[in-house]
Amino acid sequence: MKRFFLVFLCLATYYSSVCQEITYKSAYKIYNSKGKEVGYSQLIEGAKEADILLFGELHNNAIVHWLQLEVSLDLLQKSSKKLTLGAEMYSTDQQIELDEYLAGIVDDKAFETNTKNWPNYKTDYKPLVNLAKDNQLKFIACNAPRTLSLLAARNGIDSVNQLTNDSLKALLTPLPLEIDYKAPGYKELMETDYGSSHQMDTKKMVDAQALKDATMAFNILENMENNTLFIHYNGDFHSKNYGGIYWYLNKMDKKKKVVTISSVENADCIFPEDSKKQADYIIVVPPNMTKTY
Repeated sequence: MKRFFLVFLCLATYYSSVCQEITYKSAYKIYNSKGKEVGYSQLIEGAKEADILLFGELHNNAIVHWLQLEVSLDLLQKSSKKLTLGAEMYSTDQQIELDEYLAGIVDDKAFETNTKNWPNYKTDYKPLVNLAKDNQLKFIACNAPRTLSLLAARNGIDSVNQLTNDSLKALLTPLPLEIDYKAPGYKELMETDYGSSHQMDTKKMVDAQALKDATMAFNILENMENNTLFIHYNGDFHSKNYGGIYWYLNKMDKKKKVVTISSVENADCIFPEDSKKQADYIIVVPPNMTKTY
């Protein structure tokens, strides 16, 4: 009997350890800027205190996009401020199309047919646009028009600064745009000559990125209202390490409280040491997470 009990105990211990090992796999973990793991509720509490929340995403990561929606829904319910949404994924010349859809002037089919949406619109961005539509929230098209950012990428920022067409200039941050090539993000691109590996002039590539970042920052501030929390969805590069949009927001208005979220991939959702101080909150997801395009 004693022997039977010992065998049973060993088997129970073994199966318990196996079950523990295979029944829980993290789809994401959240860390603070120091690399300490924090709970989802702590992120929400921190975001509630912001005037502006910059949510840096991995464009094709399903979990990050799901978290964007969940964070937005929870802030809608728990924040004392009214929400305004905005995104890199729409440029200022698309605002009328967005407004018509939000107002119900055009339906889903017409909006998706007539509007240039990203390839993962239906899975990743449509839920955010519909969140705004269903709750009568503004959704701001913040980015610089692609034709103008391409102009900067091909010919440099001076070609944009010298624009004389007022209708085009109205779609951008106020010109002339000054660029600090030593600002976070831009400095790394310049030092590594990142553009050369993409058959581009690195300085002109930074010019295009800066035009986008400054235009997004400007449009966020232009659409701020009293007691409003502006949630902006953008690629992680555009706000990580407190560069890009964050840098221009701080340059344009130091009084606004800006909270940043960054997204990175790492095995088993372990915090990468080189991600410290990358943002106020860092979401770590597995590299093999489902991609949406």
